[in-house]
Amino acid sequence: RTEDAKGHFPGEPVREISTPATYDKVGYCNEYVYCTVCTAELSREEDIEIPKLKKTSLAKATVSGIKDKTYTGKGTTQNITVKLNGKTLKKGTDYKVSIKNWTDVGTATLTVTGINAYSGSIKKTYKINPKGTSLSKVTAGKKAFTATWKKQTTKTTGYQIQYSTSSKFKNAKTVTVKKNKTTKTTVKKLKAKKKYYVRIGTYKTVGKKKYYSSWSKTKAVKTK
Repeated sequence: RTEDAKGHFPGEPVREISTPATYDKVGYCNEYVYCTVCTAELSREEDIEIPKLKKTSLAKATVSGIKDKTYTGKGTTQNITVKLNGKTLKKGTDYKVSIKNWTDVGTATLTVTGINAYSGSIKKTYKINPKGTSLSKVTAGKKAFTATWKKQTTKTTGYQIQYSTSSKFKNAKTVTVKKNKTTKTTVKKLKAKKKYYVRIGTYKTVGKKKYYSSWSKTKAVKTK
């Protein structure tokens, strides 16, 4: 017994991926058309290019956790958090970090660059400030006091001595010592028999900008 020929009826194209597309490379696939009646292969197109996967820009991402640092002679690092559209991104998976000028006193530049599913970059800056010093003693003089401190010549230009009649340093005045080898200075023309609070910090000039250390612990002195 025989049946009349019914002819071929092509179905929807079927794709087989030979090389998956990634975020950095195009992929390839083959496309086949089969008969819906007898399943015979009716046509084939090979090596059809698949576009790269679309990346998400970091332009609107937020970077938090960046803090100023103190000079140590070693490279500085930051423990940052990168978020985009409420999602916390993963370092090494979604982005990488590079830092320029990260060892010396000055301004370091941190760059977050998208990788894999993310593109673009964000730049942030932070300060690397000089190491501070401490007051050795503050001695009273007639309407004056003399401050003595530990020398700090590494990556410093000089010192700043700040003093006030307020322990919170309200309306404080600052004396600048421009030589980093100096370890003593006298502040005059003060009020007699008045208690003063004194602290010291270092500074370094880089180009036209000054970078300041944190203040030392406070010492109190009463003038004569």
